[in-house]
Amino acid sequence: MEELDRVVHQWCDDNDRWMYIEYDRDGKVMGLNFMQGDEYECFKKDWCVSDKGLTAFYKQMLYTFAYEQKNVPEHCFINSCMWAYHSAISEYEHNDCKIGNAKKCCKAISGR
Repeated sequence: MEELDRVVHQWCDDNDRWMYIEYDRDGKVMGLNFMQGDEYECFKKDWCVSDKGLTAFYKQMLYTFAYEQKNVPEHCFINSCMWAYHSAISEYEHNDCKIGNAKKCCKAISGR
């Protein structure tokens, strides 16, 4: 079982976001979250808890994009995962993609 070793609050100026990163004793990411914008007090109050969906997505991307992960700085790869996760969720919600609307959602996402 993963055991929390440290938590990092990292500001990413290029992406205008605060990142919340939990690391285990081996230095592996075990939890993630983020907040757009620079309001650090708001970030500390409301966003410093691991988002299970984002974390699971990130862990899957470690295997799906192993080459990319090994060839960019860690925070860049994490940010790419955050953007992809957020974009997919936003598209899903924008197109009212609920269970049973798979055809509509596939068309909306693929543009066909």
